[in-house]
Amino acid sequence: MRVQLRQVPWVWVAVSAIAITLFAVSSTLGATVYDSPVAYSLGLSALQVAGVVLVNRFPRWGILTTTVATAVIVALSRTIPPEAPWPIPVTSIIAMVVTLVIGATRGRWLSATVAGALVAAVSTSVATVVGAAMPPGPIVANITVFLTLAAAAVLGGVVLRTAILTRGELREAREVSEIALARREIVEERTRIAREMHDVVAHGMSVIQVQAASARYRYPDISSQVADEFDELAATARTALGEMRALLGVLRADEDAEQAPQPGLAELPDLVAGARSTLLDATLNDLVPEQVRQRMTPVMELTIYRVVQESLSNVVRHAPGSRAEVELSHEAKPGSGSQLRISITNTAPSDAASHGVDTSGHGIRGMQERVAALSGSLRTAPTAEGGFAVLAIIPLTLEASTA
Repeated sequence: MRVQLRQVPWVWVAVSAIAITLFAVSSTLGATVYDSPVAYSLGLSALQVAGVVLVNRFPRWGILTTTVATAVIVALSRTIPPEAPWPIPVTSIIAMVVTLVIGATRGRWLSATVAGALVAAVSTSVATVVGAAMPPGPIVANITVFLTLAAAAVLGGVVLRTAILTRGELREAREVSEIALARREIVEERTRIAREMHDVVAHGMSVIQVQAASARYRYPDISSQVADEFDELAATARTALGEMRALLGVLRADEDAEQAPQPGLAELPDLVAGARSTLLDATLNDLVPEQVRQRMTPVMELTIYRVVQESLSNVVRHAPGSRAEVELSHEAKPGSGSQLRISITNTAPSDAASHGVDTSGHGIRGMQERVAALSGSLRTAPTAEGGFAVLAIIPLTLEASTA
């Protein structure tokens, strides 16, 4: 896998600054100290720094360009005076080191190693053929310094590349873990909703099956035709109940599955009262009228209970010290039917620094899915006073039609 360094502006600025500086110094030294023709000095210096710029985007071509330019500069250089660094000029050493470290970081460590060895070989050959009259000490020192810096550049580039790879893998693993955790939380919430709806529907269908099957015994005066219809109804309910249990039975595979009866409106006052131990105040302003409750199914009551429960739990977790108010109201819809409004509003927390909307969980998503399953809607928003409000609206039209 190839690693691409981030093409951030400061990288290009640094590379451009190095290239401009090297070009100015290298062309000047080549034409003066190393006695190269001005045209050659300018052209080779430009070619050398072009490799320094190219290696940041095209590492293979950048290494090749700088290596060829440096080798030609070494071959054409002459030392006046003998004390000048030779056969490899200092500017060429700097250009090669920059090119090698970036090239190795880009994954071209083998090309960088070959490039450094090639420049060292050319320099040794030039020193052997041309520099016979010069003291061997400065030549050996010059080539040794270059080899040391080149090896350090390649090694540093490999280490930097490894660090980038490791950091990228850790970042990807963290992202995958977060996505997996989020999906698992969503699946767990949906599984819980499905399990609860399975329990409620199974209970209702069991009652239908038992009542239909026992109708001919509880009402001995009914005709045989009516009794047969009750038997067919019982058989249909029994078949549907078996199919549903076979389909959703896997939801009972976990040992933590809830076995107790599911809560409803009757348990709502205790839920709100239990929040007093954490909240400063929590009240249930308005209960649903009895005639409306008779039109509600257990699934509706369970949904209302879970919405209030999750809202109060969020207040406890994210708004410590605030007051929460729960209100249920029954409203007539324009035209026909009616709807139930569940409002949970809390004041600003006592510790403003600790208040905030936590987006890491899926409590609000779970409430939305529960309410949407009943063709309702749920809205959440911060209040002007610094608190938070949850409003759920559940239509009762469908249930009224089946009553």
